[in-house]
Amino acid sequence: MDFLASRGDASSVGWLAHFPFALIRYGWLLATRRYDIVHLNTATNASSWRKWVMQSMARLAGAATVVHFHGSAFPKPGDAQRGWVRVLRLVFERADAIIVLGDYWRDFVARFYHMPPDRFDVVSNGVADFAFDAPQPREENAPVRLLFAGNLTEAKGAGVLLQALALLPKDLPRWRATFAGAGDVAAFRDRAISSGLFGQVEFTGWLALETILPLYRQADIVVLPSRNEVLPVCLLEGACAGAALVATSVGSVPDVLREGRNGLSVKPDDAEELAHALAQLIENGARREAFRTASRDIYNARFRLETMIEGLQGAYRKALATRR
Repeated sequence: MDFLASRGDASSVGWLAHFPFALIRYGWLLATRRYDIVHLNTATNASSWRKWVMQSMARLAGAATVVHFHGSAFPKPGDAQRGWVRVLRLVFERADAIIVLGDYWRDFVARFYHMPPDRFDVVSNGVADFAFDAPQPREENAPVRLLFAGNLTEAKGAGVLLQALALLPKDLPRWRATFAGAGDVAAFRDRAISSGLFGQVEFTGWLALETILPLYRQADIVVLPSRNEVLPVCLLEGACAGAALVATSVGSVPDVLREGRNGLSVKPDDAEELAHALAQLIENGARREAFRTASRDIYNARFRLETMIEGLQGAYRKALATRR
């Protein structure tokens, strides 16, 4: 198996400089390796155009194509239909198999493009088990630990989480919150201090995987109040580690956060509702521990890496059997 990054590390329109060189290598690989399957990780916007070119080349080389869709930025009703919308439809129509990350995205994309839902295979992201003994019992009177793992942006909900933490009642049991992610750490730290959260909130900046996984194991609650998501890996890692989940019910988040079973859902940009949800779990240790156990069960049932691999293999078999 070979891997090729068509976009590279470039940001914004920088991919335009990288893509021609990637395309030359891709053409050489197609000509010399004679692949049975080409797996195309696809999103919206410029990614659709790149994958249309690569899919066309794969089809000319006789390979089946599997389109693995990770996008979420679709135009809203009434918005102008940009060119990539039509291109992405063509990519879907020509694919031998289409993978989406959750039930929500299967139904949404099928409805958006007026395609039958059975054209889409749901294969959820999976994460390797790094916490087989989770959930670990907590020491009595230890502070309740909250973890936000993601970029420090308003879109990810870092700002509204700070607002919610500042609204928490002062008589709650002790708690500590960690923000682990890249972004303007200094600005967010200043906001935390000005909100009266000094000593209760820490910012680590970006962390490598081997450094952040222990934070998941220490977390009692993983929080992600995003405005938009596909299927966020941080919640899967939180479930793996046996953490209760508090997040916005966007995209396929409900696949991993089962309301009232292993977490609580909140609306985007609603600091008061988020504060109320966090306060419930900080205050009610029995409910929090029940959620932690349920998170681990949900992870084992659907989000193990082995389950994802089985789903991918099924999509590959389908692609070979229905090669267009």
